[in-house]
Amino acid sequence: MTKIPEINVMIDCHKPHAEVMELSSKTVWQSRFPMTSEALENLSLPAGFIAVGVGTAVMDVHYFRRSPGNAEDSSVSERDISGHQFIHCANPPALGAETPIPGGPQLLKVDKHHSLIFMPDRKVDVLCLPDGKEYIQVISASPEGGGIMQKGSVQQESASLSEAELPEGWHLRTMTFQTKTTIHLPNPTECWFFANGASFQGVVELL
Repeated sequence: MTKIPEINVMIDCHKPHAEVMELSSKTVWQSRFPMTSEALENLSLPAGFIAVGVGTAVMDVHYFRRSPGNAEDSSVSERDISGHQFIHCANPPALGAETPIPGGPQLLKVDKHHSLIFMPDRKVDVLCLPDGKEYIQVISASPEGGGIMQKGSVQQESASLSEAELPEGWHLRTMTFQTKTTIHLPNPTECWFFANGASFQGVVELL
């Protein structure tokens, strides 16, 4: 894709955006423009849709190269829900989330084609697993609750995690991008969701 279609780019991604899911097709749709938890709660959803939650992006810009099911990069599918523009961004795994470590974060292997852009001097947390795999933070923590895959509110001020919240052998490192950097997440994307709403996704290869 030489030029990113305008519809594929999320607007004001450092503000909360909402996700909803159509149960029959297991397709996830994200609001292209910001939407708060309160707005999502008051949204009149079509029959067969449920609210998933809201999330605030860590990256400076992000876009979807295509909607799931498309054979090549192209304009994403869109639909209007109660006057709000939503795009088909992802399909969750048929069997839902995994919890490889009891009491630990949830893992979703998501069908999506997602690209993240970080501007120069941006710092971002990277999740490092004992097997050497690394995952970049995509969604900030939501201490107030209502985050994607989040079960409730938590007492935390940070937008990320503390080492104490990680399973044994896992750790965080912080990296700074020296130049404008685009990261194309793989498909499927392995998405780790923590109790505070933070999500780290990959696998990514970073310096």
